[in-house]
Amino acid sequence: MGKVFKTLIRVGISVSLISYLLYTQDFEKIRLGVLSYNPIFIIFALILLLSGTLVSSLRWQAILSTSKVHVKVIDLFKLYIKGYFYNNFLPTQMGGDVYKSVSLGNIIKDQATALFSVFMDRFSGLIVLLIIGLFGISSMYGVVGVLAATAILVIGLALYFPVLNLFSKKIKFLNKFKRASDLFVKDKKNGSMVILYSFLVQMISFATSYVLFMGMGITLPLWGVFAYMPIASLSLLIPSFNGFGTQETVYAFLFNGVGVTSEVSITVSLMMHVVRLTVSLIGGALLL
Repeated sequence: MGKVFKTLIRVGISVSLISYLLYTQDFEKIRLGVLSYNPIFIIFALILLLSGTLVSSLRWQAILSTSKVHVKVIDLFKLYIKGYFYNNFLPTQMGGDVYKSVSLGNIIKDQATALFSVFMDRFSGLIVLLIIGLFGISSMYGVVGVLAATAILVIGLALYFPVLNLFSKKIKFLNKFKRASDLFVKDKKNGSMVILYSFLVQMISFATSYVLFMGMGITLPLWGVFAYMPIASLSLLIPSFNGFGTQETVYAFLFNGVGVTSEVSITVSLMMHVVRLTVSLIGGALLL
């Protein structure tokens, strides 16, 4: 019953936001924008998304290496693509993470290490995203915004090991999770590679959105990319189905700050969904 209730909440959020946008925006302009969109930019975005997935797979491999687990990049790449497919049906983009964790655990016969690797894959990307966002936030909220974001980042990192140490004593499953975390910190070479890959992944992600805006004849200013893209990426963590509704709302609100109309931003967001859906269908084919 609890799962059904949570699913209904997420469906409700997506439907409510989409309904709000349909009511407040010029739907005809959005329709014309979609129909007149230059498909060559969708192809460019597809190439970038697949490239970003490859780099993410290299990052995942580096994380596993800190636990002395070795998996081929191509196998991790396939798990990533298949995970995209599950994102279409499971609430939020965490659905694909669940699939990747369980599937990898079956491959390496170690669910705890698999869970840690998927968590660290997501966590390292989030940390880098926040760091990049600091530069953009300063242009929006000044020193106060930067200090607040820095404080949250530092507190989160400072609490990670104390909290993990506390709960690992009470929850047996977390013992392996803690050991994997210790190995990650000690393996400076692979740890550094994880951070480097995370920066590359975020740059490619930003470039994907940037290219899709170009398909509407919009060239975003550099400060706008670093100010808004991290927030747009974080919006995918809001409970919804694969970002539908939430992403459109966030795009419409954010990019208005750089002179882009809401209708254009929503059109670009829809094109992003098209790109993700296309790649996810490849994942669906791999599952057959």
